[in-house]
Amino acid sequence: MPYTDVRVLLARNMKRYRKICGISQMALAERVGCSPTSIANIETLKRFPSAGKINMIARSLGIPPSELFAEETPTLDRMSSASEVREKLEHGFRQLLDGTLGDLPKEPDQPDQPESDQPGADQKDTS
Repeated sequence: MPYTDVRVLLARNMKRYRKICGISQMALAERVGCSPTSIANIETLKRFPSAGKINMIARSLGIPPSELFAEETPTLDRMSSASEVREKLEHGFRQLLDGTLGDLPKEPDQPDQPESDQPGADQKDTS
């Protein structure tokens, strides 16, 4: 088995998990309590976080810290599969809703008019 540097593993896995979870660098930074630049620097191999920061990153991604350093990880595969299924379901539901809502009769567009602009609003009652 070829050796992969822990920095590369951390950067690669962190980015993969972040994308699967649908979390931006900014959102992850907010959860971890650091700057988005810090997250970007970790993912681009410019910086390596402390053990405490690694724990916070893992907790924010909902995974054990060891998953961030695994060459191959069943958790990543499971999350990827779940993410793909979720995306397909969401896409299908959107299409279904668009089709259903597209079949509804549309009401004629009537712009809101102030009372003074409505027909007959300026006529006085002479009875």
